[in-house]
Amino acid sequence: MGSRYQQVTALHIIIFLQIIHSLTGQYKIIPPDKPVTGVIGKGVILPCQLKVKIIPERLSVQWIFTGNSKKIDVTAYDGKNTLSPVREDETYQGRTNFFQSEFNKGNVSLHLKNVMLSDKGKYTCSVFFENWYDEVVVDLDVAAKGDESSVFLDGHVGQGIGLTCKSQGWFPEPKVVWLNSKGQTRKEAVTAQSTKTSSGFFDVVSSMNLEPGSDKEVSCRVVNNRLNAMCESRVLISDVFFPSTSPWMTAFLVILFLNIAVIAAIGYKRNSSLTQSREAEKERLKTELDFWEARSHAVPITVNPDCRVLELQVPGAPGVESNASEPAGPNAPSTVPVLVGKEGFAAGKHYWEVEVGQQQDWVLGVVREKGRQEEEGTLPGEDCWALHRSQGEIFSSKGDRGIEKQNISYSVIGVLLDLEEGQLNFYEAEVKFIMVRMPLRLGKEPAEKFYPFLSKREGALTPLIRPVLTPVPLETL
Repeated sequence: MGSRYQQVTALHIIIFLQIIHSLTGQYKIIPPDKPVTGVIGKGVILPCQLKVKIIPERLSVQWIFTGNSKKIDVTAYDGKNTLSPVREDETYQGRTNFFQSEFNKGNVSLHLKNVMLSDKGKYTCSVFFENWYDEVVVDLDVAAKGDESSVFLDGHVGQGIGLTCKSQGWFPEPKVVWLNSKGQTRKEAVTAQSTKTSSGFFDVVSSMNLEPGSDKEVSCRVVNNRLNAMCESRVLISDVFFPSTSPWMTAFLVILFLNIAVIAAIGYKRNSSLTQSREAEKERLKTELDFWEARSHAVPITVNPDCRVLELQVPGAPGVESNASEPAGPNAPSTVPVLVGKEGFAAGKHYWEVEVGQQQDWVLGVVREKGRQEEEGTLPGEDCWALHRSQGEIFSSKGDRGIEKQNISYSVIGVLLDLEEGQLNFYEAEVKFIMVRMPLRLGKEPAEKFYPFLSKREGALTPLIRPVLTPVPLETL
């Protein structure tokens, strides 16, 4: 009897092992051959593929996240629960999907939507049948391609030009490469700095100095090796921007040497008329050099299309609401319709030009946006610095001072906002001389900005911002 019982028990064990062996050979999860990379903000598929002939209807799948010392049951599918087979952790609410229509093909992969930086880690795919279980681990890396890079001119550095390249929003930390016109890495010394933001992304800033005689086509390439992605910006720097090779500098030096030669040749004639002539020539050269230096700080200016009304201390200008045909008194404030620049400036030097043509009446200058607190003793008119033309006469808004008349058309006015020296300069750009300098009263609020403005007139009478020669950006790759 005992012997027969042992035989039956052994037979059951053999049958069970055969079933297990049969199931083990029939079902298998194919592991991924490499980590998966998800782009932040987009969707990614975490692969989990069964090698199977027939899929049982009561299949169960569970995805578990492990990373940053935490474990989360991301989502699960329970084939036994026909009413609500899918459950999802609140951390991943609305971000996961199964491909249920492909379960019969063994595809139990997970679609993870809107990938986040915190999603980086290991994901375990566990599959259950009644008599079978297996799991596979999928590594998820995350990456982000940042904004398009931008190249800026920092101004003169010695005899060369300083260039800065900026880009934001990368992960992981990208690499910045400067290239020449042939796509080769430039030989100039480069500095680069990456800053990790509070959200975990990287902002990069890289700088280099372009020397005279070197390749004038400059490319800044920012590379994310994990994504095998990059962005690139290119600029072409004209010789006119190099101090040692600029035409105006060459002309200045030639004129200066000629002037010295003339002075040496007639040095024995010490009379007052020649002395005055020499001083006038020196002053003219100094003024012209000052103009070209100001123009080297040219920036593009774009004005808002919406008209604003400013109260300005502009002598002789009737207010827009005034019916008087005569100009106002020299100290009377006037309300003037103006167009204000879209971008303001809080530091540095900035130059732009306004084409006023042959108009008899116009106003242009800068308006200050104050901080939260008003300065003690500040008057309403001190928020604006303007040059004004009325009835053919030109006035400065500070001091109600008229500009000395000269035989000049005043068709193009150059404006230099110099926040380093704390002054606003106005130039007659066609003949390259300075009309007036106005001291700026800089406030204590570090965030205050100065915005360009110009008067708004009907139709074609509105003054226009005239583009100033700047480096020509090439096609962004």
